[in-house]
Amino acid sequence: AVVSTQSTGSAANPDLKTMATCLSALSMKSETRAILDERFWKNFLAVLDHVPDGSIDDLLSAGMNFAIGSEALKDVGEGISGRLVELCGRHKLAAPLLNRVMEKCPNTLLAEDKGQFASLLKIIKQMKSIDDSDLCTAIKLLARTTAQSPQARKWVVKYHILEALMGLLEDHFVTKTSTVTATAILSNAALVCGHCFLDEGLCKKQEPKVVDLFLKHAKAEKGLAIQQNAAIALARLAQASVPLLERLRETRGLEVLHSRI
Repeated sequence: AVVSTQSTGSAANPDLKTMATCLSALSMKSETRAILDERFWKNFLAVLDHVPDGSIDDLLSAGMNFAIGSEALKDVGEGISGRLVELCGRHKLAAPLLNRVMEKCPNTLLAEDKGQFASLLKIIKQMKSIDDSDLCTAIKLLARTTAQSPQARKWVVKYHILEALMGLLEDHFVTKTSTVTATAILSNAALVCGHCFLDEGLCKKQEPKVVDLFLKHAKAEKGLAIQQNAAIALARLAQASVPLLERLRETRGLEVLHSRI
C-alpha cells in the first residue's frame, strides 16, 4: 500500500486516510518497523503530499516511531526536513520528528529553496503564538544550514530572517515552558547571526547599536553557548567594520571577547 500510493494517491482518496491510521498503529511494533523501514521512508513524502490534512498527524506519529532504530532514514533525511519545516506551527509532531531526523542525519540541511525559507521566516515571526519546540527546532536547523551554505546565509538576509532573529535577541525571548529552551533558542539565533556576519559587506551595513545587542548576550549569565556565539558574532562585526570596532572599545567589549573566545 505504501509503495502504490506514490502513483495512485490523491487528496480525495479515502484509502490514504485508512493507511495513515494503520501505519501509525503498526509502527508501534519493532518487528513491523524493521520490515517496512526502507519502504516507509522512501515513500514518506509522496504519502505526505497526498494524504488528507486530517490524517497528517497519524503519518507524523508513524514517522516518529519509524525513526527509532531506522537505517533508511539517513538516506532521505535531507529531503524530508524542509517539508517538516513547512508543517511546523500547524502540526504538533512536525518539530519533534524534524528533531529526530536531524539526530539521525547529522548532515541534514534546509534546502536552498525559497518556499522553505519563507516557511521558516513565518515560524520565527509567529514566535509568540507557536510552540517553543517548533521555534527551537527550526532555528537549530537554520544554524546547521547556515554553517555550511553561503547561499543559505544570503537568503537569511534577503528574506529578512536575520532581522527577525536580531529582533528575537533584542526582545530577550522568554519561552512559555522552560529557561533551557529559551537559552537554546537565543543561542542558535546568535549562531545564525554569526554565520551571516562572515560577509564583511553585511557587517559594514550594521549600525553601532548592533554591538550593544550582542555584547549584552556575550555578558549574560545564561550559559556558555549563548555567550560564545554572541562573542563570535561581535568579533566578526568588529573585524569587518572600524566604526563597530570603535563602539566595541567604547563599551569595553574587547575584554569580554577575550574572556569568551
